[in-house]
Amino acid sequence: MFPVFVDEEPASATLDFANHDDVIATTRWRVPRTLIEAPAMQSRAADARELAMLAAKRWRHYRTTHTIAHSLDQLRELIATGPEGEYCFHLKVTADWFPASLGGAMVRRTWCHHLMLDFMFVHPSISGRKVNVRGVGLKIFQAVCLIAQTIKSPLVWGEATRDSSAFYERQLHRPVKDRFEMESAEINAFAAQLEPASLP
Repeated sequence: MFPVFVDEEPASATLDFANHDDVIATTRWRVPRTLIEAPAMQSRAADARELAMLAAKRWRHYRTTHTIAHSLDQLRELIATGPEGEYCFHLKVTADWFPASLGGAMVRRTWCHHLMLDFMFVHPSISGRKVNVRGVGLKIFQAVCLIAQTIKSPLVWGEATRDSSAFYERQLHRPVKDRFEMESAEINAFAAQLEPASLP
């Protein structure tokens, strides 16, 4: 468990590996209708939903090819069995005070043992600021780095959208266009911000 912030107050949330039902549940997310009065926030919420949909589509492919991990132990087993294989896992953040998952990410372990952050997203109500929740994306980002550190992956990289590039710039303290890369020193620094017990 770790804290996020709800209306500027700390609240507990939990990070875990997602299963098939968890991933498919994000395809039922909807953009709050009331955001029609705030076009910029409506667009952000729609983007978050689209990323979740794309992640679910990619998940189905890896599920068909039996290259998905539902836990850290299973990811390790896949790597041990096929060191040059490409494997996929999804992360989810949940809390008992929110009716759906707060957010998630789709991550690939590439054939050369790097972690590629394909998609990271928060619930449309959070992205569109219909509810005031902060810190979900950062905790997912830290968790990806902690997993990279745990499996001794030397590089974390990912694509950034026009909207998400600002998030990565704030975290990495450097300009970010459509992609970013992090090597061991940065990975370890972000991993250190989460307790190892935060990993499932």
